[in-house]
Amino acid sequence: MKLFKHIAISTLSIILITVGLLFWSLLTIDNDIQTNTIEETKNKFGSFKANEILKKQKLESFQYHLLGFYGNILPKFKPLNNTIHYSIAYKSDGLIVTGSLVTPKKEGKYPCIIFNRGGNRDYGRLDFRMVNKYMTVLAEQGYVVIASNYRGNSGSEGKEEFGGADVNDVLNLVSTLSEETMADTSKIGIYGHSRGGMMTYKALQKSNIFKAAVVMAGSANEFTSVEDRPELEKNVHEQLIPNYYKNKNQELTDRSVVFWSEELNKTPLLLLHGKDDKRVNYTEAKQLATKLDSLNFPYKLVSFNDDDHTLSKNKKKADSITISWFNKYLRGNQVFNEDTQKEHI
Repeated sequence: MKLFKHIAISTLSIILITVGLLFWSLLTIDNDIQTNTIEETKNKFGSFKANEILKKQKLESFQYHLLGFYGNILPKFKPLNNTIHYSIAYKSDGLIVTGSLVTPKKEGKYPCIIFNRGGNRDYGRLDFRMVNKYMTVLAEQGYVVIASNYRGNSGSEGKEEFGGADVNDVLNLVSTLSEETMADTSKIGIYGHSRGGMMTYKALQKSNIFKAAVVMAGSANEFTSVEDRPELEKNVHEQLIPNYYKNKNQELTDRSVVFWSEELNKTPLLLLHGKDDKRVNYTEAKQLATKLDSLNFPYKLVSFNDDDHTLSKNKKKADSITISWFNKYLRGNQVFNEDTQKEHI
């Protein structure tokens, strides 16, 4: 009986220590990923040399390796064992901007995906949770994935404009990829979530370099967003968009793809949206689909019944659909060909 009790206590102690280490790793790993001020960024990466546009630091802390170890028992961390994570700083319009880069662990040349984060300012910043959720899963499948925190955020210079001049921080990642030896820059795709969807649409308006695009829960009509969530106007638009009230209609129109869909480069575009999304109304996806139908645009809308802003009930399914889309139209460079342009799950 005493032996059994001793074994039980020892097992419980191991479990508690393991759980404690896991939570400690998750709480502290972001200290190795992020910077909070431009001074911290400059201290971390040093000065840029003439014509240098990318600086990166490999994430190889004890916490990172520990989370990779947990990947043997926790599927959400398993991709860490097949990928390499970097914190990056890069030049965009002369500004130093921070971001993240994730590559496959195996050496080679790989297609590239620019990931556009959601949120604004430091809400939605590229912390470990965000990177692991959206970027690592793609890198594990054989893609070089790069993302920006956007100017003015997370130790970056400049000021965020929520879809204004900061769109250049997305487009300038294209030239940044040219300095990554594993990047096949002849094949670049783009992927955005929420506000990152708006950034993706703006990028597709301004550039024809992208071979495939995916938008999850993307903001497509800022007028609808303001109607659904009036607090956005005071807390986001007013504070971030220059001269917002002076040019309100024009500024919102410029950030609403439904009003200029005909200007999008006809890149195969996958839309993913939950019908129970409380942050970006599903009606925005339907509005965009209606406009794209009228343009004979190469797109597909996958709608998820009773799911939310991050498709939390269908995460694996959404990841699978996203990877298949990039495999087909980015890696495979296939001509657009879908049996149906609207699917409900």
